Amino acid sequence: MKGSDQLIVRPIEYPYRALQLEALLSRIRAHHPNISLINQDYQRKLAGYRGEKAVDFPLSFLPDEDYFILHDLRLWDGKHFFQIDVLILHAKYALILEVKNIVGELYFDIDLHQMTRIKGEEKEAFPDPIIQVNRLKRQLEDWLLANQFPAIPIYSLVVFSNPKSILRLSPPQIQTFKNTIIHKEYLPELIPKLTLSFKASFLPADERKKLIKCLKKKNTPLDTDILQKYQVNKADIISGVKCECCNQFLMKKHMQHWYCLGCKHKTNQVMIPTLKDYYFLFGEQITNSQLREFLQIDSIYTASRILAKLNLKVTGAGKMTVHHLPLNLFKSELGGK
Repeated sequence: MKGSDQLIVRPIEYPYRALQLEALLSRIRAHHPNISLINQDYQRKLAGYRGEKAVDFPLSFLPDEDYFILHDLRLWDGKHFFQIDVLILHAKYALILEVKNIVGELYFDIDLHQMTRIKGEEKEAFPDPIIQVNRLKRQLEDWLLANQFPAIPIYSLVVFSNPKSILRLSPPQIQTFKNTIIHKEYLPELIPKLTLSFKASFLPADERKKLIKCLKKKNTPLDTDILQKYQVNKADIISGVKCECCNQFLMKKHMQHWYCLGCKHKTNQVMIPTLKDYYFLFGEQITNSQLREFLQIDSIYTASRILAKLNLKVTGAGKMTVHHLPLNLFKSELGGK
């Protein structure tokens, strides 16, 4: 097996939406009516991320010089945005992987276009994943045409990444979909077989390089006002600095340190985690007054010193001064879970 870093040209990243939801869940007041929905969406987003991440290992067995892998693309086909979990490019074809991280027994009803999950005593219906990947295939074809790339064969797979997924298909369905609905462990076996089934090459090296560059450029991550989406008012957000020891918002600035009024913990390592919450809740712009309100400090001079130490890009002047928080300021905090 060769090093997989050479073939992954767009690696998977911890979801921006998950970071927004983490900040929201850490600061939303306990009585808010949408907490349950927020937590469900957060768990769903984490499951999707872990599912995508799980396919990297079986894909690492593919020859590095032949396959190029792009994770998590969101593209515009002229009418709608569409999301591809994993796109694999080969000189002969493109392969879409729709990754599902679902635990339980999964029954496929191709005639009624439905997937049913049975887990213990619970039964839950899901959309037909075959319809989903076929739609993605058509949308990618439209995208390639709109961006003046040659028509290339596109194959799509529904990949179940969780080893606790039990796939249930009738014998006729197995014959029809055995190379369309699979577990992730079959990827290193199936993909070379697919490659051999395509005779002609459609993407020479220079054209493939051009396509990869365009896919990265045209990728449009979802940027949502997280408070608006979940109908959260600013008053529903807890301000202040959270203590890393007791998880209460009782940290107060004292000289060069922050001191917890609850558990008496003292530290000066609170600014980046606190501003990370602000960034993912309210955006990258922050003023002196907004900083004071969020940190619950009174002194305009203390706030000015904090902002000066961060060495941020500044626009405007006087009371209209705006400081811009860069995402890489929180690099050490973005590892994910």
